[in-house]
Amino acid sequence: MEQEMLRYTFAYQVISTGKEEQISVLADNKEKALQLALETAYDYEFTSEDDIKMGDLLSISKAVGDNYIECAGCAS
Repeated sequence: MEQEMLRYTFAYQVISTGKEEQISVLADNKEKALQLALETAYDYEFTSEDDIKMGDLLSISKAVGDNYIECAGCAS
């Protein structure tokens, strides 16, 4: 049985600037989501992995029907 994809939203901080942001990713478990969020955050911030400090898991959302899921940097 295939695991359900969920939207995980994490807080993170760019250490070098002190900038605090949030990032959301789709994954089938928290561990994968955390790794994907870290990779996406340092890519999005044009920095290195060791410059990102991942924070709290803020929410987990279940995709139902045709719900809109905002991507990093997209306007809603």
